[in-house]
Amino acid sequence: MAKMNWARLRGLGGAAALAFCTPAFAGDMPANDAGTKTVTDFLAAYIGKAALPSVKITPEKAAYLVSFDLGAATAALKGAGVSYDPATMKFRVFQQDNGQWRVELASFPPISAHADLPAKPGGGKMDIKVETSNFTQMMTLDPKLNWISSIKGGADKLSFTQRGPGLEQFFEFGKLSFDSTTKTGASGLTFAVNEPFATLNLVLDIDPKGVDPEAKGDAKPVHVSAQGEGGKVLLALTDFQPAPLLDAWKFAVGHPERADLARDAEALKSVVGALFADHFTLHETFSVDKLNVTSEVGPVAIEGAAVGIQVINGGAQSGLSEHFAAHAIKLPDGLLPPMYAPLVPTSFDFGFKATGFDVEAAAKEWLAAAKFDGDGPVLSPEDQGKVGAKLLESKSIVVDILPAHIQAPSLDLGFEGKVIIANKQPTGAITLKLNHADKTISALQGLGPDAQKQLVPAIAMVKGLGKPGPDGSLVWVCEVGKDHVMKVNGLPLGKAPF
Repeated sequence: MAKMNWARLRGLGGAAALAFCTPAFAGDMPANDAGTKTVTDFLAAYIGKAALPSVKITPEKAAYLVSFDLGAATAALKGAGVSYDPATMKFRVFQQDNGQWRVELASFPPISAHADLPAKPGGGKMDIKVETSNFTQMMTLDPKLNWISSIKGGADKLSFTQRGPGLEQFFEFGKLSFDSTTKTGASGLTFAVNEPFATLNLVLDIDPKGVDPEAKGDAKPVHVSAQGEGGKVLLALTDFQPAPLLDAWKFAVGHPERADLARDAEALKSVVGALFADHFTLHETFSVDKLNVTSEVGPVAIEGAAVGIQVINGGAQSGLSEHFAAHAIKLPDGLLPPMYAPLVPTSFDFGFKATGFDVEAAAKEWLAAAKFDGDGPVLSPEDQGKVGAKLLESKSIVVDILPAHIQAPSLDLGFEGKVIIANKQPTGAITLKLNHADKTISALQGLGPDAQKQLVPAIAMVKGLGKPGPDGSLVWVCEVGKDHVMKVNGLPLGKAPF
């Protein structure tokens, strides 16, 4: 792929997310006709030629003032069932004498979007609104990196509202700030964004019958609200090459409808192929220091909540990892009988990593089989099966169970391990360590006479299989070998049922 012409200013394609107003920098160059053409050419490539009639570019001293109506600029998306209400976005673009470009958003009005939903399950329309208060942002672009060198900004409030059949959701960040870093490495760039916030509010209402009028059962509407104090969002894209991403963006805005893809299917194969051939990793973590959740079951207080996800685009070794943690959990009083309290988790930390999926081969198979002509399915059921087979074409899928810990007043359990799935047959080992085992066993025995009758044989067997540790713990190493025999601490228990 050809390197992007950085005189086109990477970044205005994401114009709806940029904002900041500052005086001219010392190194800003005077605006001129050549610069105006540069900005125009960039917009043609990254927001689409169809949007250009709605764009106005005015040179003024050191800045190029750019404004456009978001509704008119995105008119081409209406054929795909997506539309935006009129909203005038305003930017200032500066060319600096060090060769870099700076993009500042001067005005960020409320943004409203609408999307047609599939006829099944219930059809209808989804309405989305984004609103901000004192939103500021500045982005600097470095031609040497062929990417963004920094982003800085913040907002007093940033809210998202979503309404549709059977669904209403409100999410708001308070005192949000963000900044980014870009670093070079042997395998490409690493781009990281850190977004701390002071507060968050969430309100969620779901009516299952509204979502799917044909749904069976007696599912009742659900109402959940949450308030958070302190937290952050971390986003990182590592070891990537900018050109495939930028080419994919240009292609997407230039082909907003299915008919466009049908007309240019060969170019699509080239663009998507290059994107999946660039082996990169996407990391995202969301954490909250304190979170209070209210629902029909009552209030739940959580401290140190965190959710992390990692997507690995690594050819035949592509994969996914997830991580979940909470340092302290308090359930509503009276939710469970007192006898269960010693065993109800008050904290947890666990995760996994699965690799060995051949995403690149699956993408190639999808591109070879996809049919964009007409309005039928892009892939036939038979071709869907072929794509799935390519995804699992690797010799083995490796699942790492990351070091985990679950705690309750009378429970302190840790576990970790690795499982390898080859030819649909799993092998591997998982190690479990129960600290203060006698305390946990005593709590189990206190669950009442009926439970005790059922648990006594199981407790005796589990305790007998465990290997005592010097610290009063019990350890179990659970294995399944190539002979499909299950073992606990080396003792065979029979053939695995898989």
